[in-house]
Parts: sequence; structure tokens; C-alpha cells
Amino acid sequence: MFFSTMLRDHIVDRATIIVPSSTANVGLGYDVWCLGLAQPELRVTCTRAQTGVELEPVRSAARPPEGRALGHAGLIALKTFMKDFAIPDGVRLLYEDDGYPVGGLGRSGAEAVGAVMAAAILFEKRLLRDEVIVAAAKAEPGEHMDNVAGSANGRFNVIVTAPATGTRSADVYDVPEDLGIAIGYSLQEKLGGTTAMREVLEQPLPTAEFVIQTGLLSAATAALVTGNTGRFLDLVWGDGFHEPRRADAGGYGAFTAADLAAFKRRLFADFHVALNISGAGPNIQLLYDKKELRDGIGDSVSGAVAAWFQDRGIAMSVRDTEIAGAGAYDYAQREYGY
Repeated sequence: MFFSTMLRDHIVDRATIIVPSSTANVGLGYDVWCLGLAQPELRVTCTRAQTGVELEPVRSAARPPEGRALGHAGLIALKTFMKDFAIPDGVRLLYEDDGYPVGGLGRSGAEAVGAVMAAAILFEKRLLRDEVIVAAAKAEPGEHMDNVAGSANGRFNVIVTAPATGTRSADVYDVPEDLGIAIGYSLQEKLGGTTAMREVLEQPLPTAEFVIQTGLLSAATAALVTGNTGRFLDLVWGDGFHEPRRADAGGYGAFTAADLAAFKRRLFADFHVALNISGAGPNIQLLYDKKELRDGIGDSVSGAVAAWFQDRGIAMSVRDTEIAGAGAYDYAQREYGY
């Protein structure tokens, strides 16, 4: 069945996409790795209108990150999409979520992916996975694809730029079934927002640090994509680039890089749990082996994490989730034959 015929048969005036959240900057994988998360999810609906691009009131109890408004990123992505494809019609954009505890978790990326994917269905534009990701990334400062790839694809994504052509892509891999993940939701505001957290990374990287980080990143990637969860957990919490610099700048709260490293080391030693900062922070990721923690992250780990942050004046609540096995693009394929 041809794509255009399929759309006329199934939908004319409205397209709805379910978009998973995501967590980027996964430990070692600064701006390179991201994971799709099964919860929370975003429901994105594009409806044809006469003219213009309109954002309906966002249905959410979430608190937006500093300097951002819920729905704004998706509105930018949608306007750019309509302009790029010279679509004369109007469209209304509606966001509904199932309970983002706070902002973050790739909320803006999920908004952008959902807007592009729903509009592509609505206006019968056939895009490849990477084209959806590139289009959605236009709504992100610096067009960072790691902020949107997890929502488009779910699973584990590696962002890469081809040296010969400069073409950007997201290589996507399934993760081992025994890899567990929980998110720690922080009520701490990022000091100066994401922009300030990027500025502290501009200082030169010593050669020794680069070599160590590259080795860890390479070995951890190989472990994950070959299903070696234990080896992945051994390595993934050892970031020596973005987390230490941001921690020492106070971006995550009232603690230093040395404080954070000591706690990460203790958490791994006591529970075999790898702690990383999620995205630019201040939320956290807790990665673990489901064979070892059969009931999820558990009260012992979550209590230790909450207590450590509470001692530093930061409220932190930990919730188990799952790594999403599919993303918005897969939803479009399944529900719309995209």
C-alpha cells in the first residue's frame, strides 16, 4: 500500500504520536549517548487548521526547567518543519503528558520529536529516522541530536558525524534485558541553566584525560551492545569530563566533584549501582543489573541516594522505569504504517 493512500484511508485531519522521554549524557557518553525511557511519556497531537501554527494550552503538571516554557521547543520544531517543506496549511499542536515529576528528562526533545513526527504523518512527508532526528534537533540549542534521538528511537543511541561527509546520524541498538534504570528527580535548579553548564566545559582537555575517557567510552559501548551488562556497569559511572567540571562549578548542588566521585564509588561498591548525572543535570540516572536487584532499585539504594542529597539540602526522589524498546518513529510505523 502506498504511503499517501494509507494516510487517506486512516487519517485526514489529525495525527497523534506517543513519545518516550529520554536521558542524555549517559555518564561517559557526553553528547554521544542517549537512552529512551519508557516513562514518562508525552502524547502529541497535530490537527489541521486554516492558517498559522498554534500551540494549544499544554496539559501537564510538570515544572519546566529554568528558562524554558512547556511546549515551546515543539512549537519551534513544528514551525521550522512547516517552513522547510513549504506547507501552506495551518496546524494546531497539543501536548499531554502522563506525569512528568519535574522538567528535564529530554522533555523539550520529546516535544520536538512528537511535533515533527505527527506533522510528517499529517502532511504525508516520508522521512527517514535520522531525518526526523535532525529536524527535531533544530529546536534544541546547538541542535544536539542526543537530546532527541532517544525519543525518536527509544533504546540506546550513539550520535556520530561521518568524517567524509559531515553527515550526522544516530546509530541505535537494543540494550540487554537485564539492564535496569531508575531516575532520581532533583528539585535543585541548574546553576545558570543549561547554557552555563556548557560554558564550564570549554576549558582544554588534557591529553591523558582524553585517552582515559576514550578508552572507557569505547569499552563501555562494546560491553553494552554485546550484552555484557556487568562490564558496562563497571565502566559507565567513571566519567572524567563533564560531570566533574559541572559539579565543581556548583551546577548540581552544594557538593564538589570529589564529593560526587566518592559517593559514586561507594554506591557501586555497596550495591553494584552506577550513578550518573542525567543530561546537564541535576536529575540522576541509576543503572543496575536486574539479575542482582530483582525487585528494582529498592529502598536500600533509593534511601542511600536520597539521604546523601538531603544532607546537601537537595530533595531527591528515585523512581524505577524501563529503557524504552521503541520510540516515536516506531509508534508511527506501528499505528500509521509509516
